[in-house]
Amino acid sequence: MDTPRQRLLYIQARTPSPLSGIIGLTLIEPVRDYKPEIIAEEPDWPYQTVHDAVVDGWQIVQFPHLQAPFDDRDLDVVGYEFILQKMEIVRDE
Repeated sequence: MDTPRQRLLYIQARTPSPLSGIIGLTLIEPVRDYKPEIIAEEPDWPYQTVHDAVVDGWQIVQFPHLQAPFDDRDLDVVGYEFILQKMEIVRDE
């Protein structure tokens, strides 16, 4: 019997809005010896916004932390990070 496993999707968006365009994406699969691949080329991304991922069944588990306005030229942070999860049957190959 297969049990659903948690897949994780880290998305960096241009703004804290789920409708904002994506500028970075990393998928984490729940399989042994998985090595995450950081996707840096927009045409290969499966989603263009966080909202697109939600429509596809992903659930937002963490919204970007917005403690105070900041000038992003002074930080090593790229975009606003959303963390999403999806429970699915995933088989090790």
